[in-house]
Amino acid sequence: MTLSIASTSPLPLRTTPDLFLTAAIRGSQMIQAMATDAPGPHLPTELYRHIFLHVPSMRDLCSLSVVCHSMQGEAEFFIYRSVKSSRRSHTEYLCDLITSSPHRHMLVRSLQISNEDTELHLSEARNQEYWERIARLLHDLPRLEVLKISNDMSAPTGNKNAWVLSGCTFSLRHFDSDFVFDAHLLYFLRSQRALETLYWTECFSDDESAEALDRMNIVEPGYSTNLASSMSLLNTNSPRFALKCIPNATLSHIWICGPCAHEDDSWTSYIERFVRGGGAGSLRSLRMNMPYSKGTLVRVLNHLVKGSPELRSLGFIPFFNASDTELIDVLSQFKHLRSLVTWNVIGRDTSRAVAQAIPSLRLVACLHYSYSHEYVILPVNPLGTPKPLHDPDYSLWRDA
Repeated sequence: MTLSIASTSPLPLRTTPDLFLTAAIRGSQMIQAMATDAPGPHLPTELYRHIFLHVPSMRDLCSLSVVCHSMQGEAEFFIYRSVKSSRRSHTEYLCDLITSSPHRHMLVRSLQISNEDTELHLSEARNQEYWERIARLLHDLPRLEVLKISNDMSAPTGNKNAWVLSGCTFSLRHFDSDFVFDAHLLYFLRSQRALETLYWTECFSDDESAEALDRMNIVEPGYSTNLASSMSLLNTNSPRFALKCIPNATLSHIWICGPCAHEDDSWTSYIERFVRGGGAGSLRSLRMNMPYSKGTLVRVLNHLVKGSPELRSLGFIPFFNASDTELIDVLSQFKHLRSLVTWNVIGRDTSRAVAQAIPSLRLVACLHYSYSHEYVILPVNPLGTPKPLHDPDYSLWRDA
């Protein structure tokens, strides 16, 4: 359940044992009676929390929080556990609301701030005030575990506000941002020793920023550990940044959006750097746009066979058919591959040939955009009936 400043629409019910469901129904009746000043028993505060698990609407939770003091604390436990704002004015209100109430500082576990007001032009002073508010909020959230913060490409030269992370005491599990990668962001990531997943979007790139990222040393003198040593999943649109993170040798999932290279020679150079040093050996899931040229694709896959032999999930592979024996032969060298993702729907003969070549393979997922799904799943080993898949949470890649 998420507190969204932009919306108060009903949220799905939680599923818990029938005992608690019965308590929730009876408890709701008691709460209604108490709200209307009718006599009713006083419930233990622990029971309120079980009752509020079944309140489907954030609006109702907010109403319950003002009934009495004992309800306020239990309702706010759910109200502020996950908060979200997508407009500047809402974010400013949210920052002031939480920072002015110290008892709420310990409640927030997940925070998502974005900016849909991309056409709103503010003065430099006004923009600075906005980010200072966010900095104060972040400083007051010691138990934050999930942080998603972006400016949605509203700044022409990128989001240069990673300084708001300075002095924060929380320990994140998931971090998602579009901050320009500078010394502030690097220092913050080094401090996050429990970080498991990192989503980083490069919103602005020119020659100067590209050179700055290339010069950035993930491990500098004086640091005994690598960048976010616990990090296992990296999702980025920057192939350069992926190369910087590979030497950490702890990543199991790398998802790169966008082309890693455009020319055949550039592809060969990139993939050689990708597997160099052994860091890619820990990979289980690799998501990148593979080259369309069959010859280049075979060379890239040959490098991956040697550098990432434990891959379970691999894509995106351009269209091929059963007659592309050289490509199928190199795919057969991935001895642990369980899912193969292609750009296009392949034929039954092709899926049968792939199944025979890769005994460990369990499915081929083919991109096929529609209003209801993005993939057509072709079960293999054994062959099965194709079925659609909508995968907003990347389970196809995450479960490798």
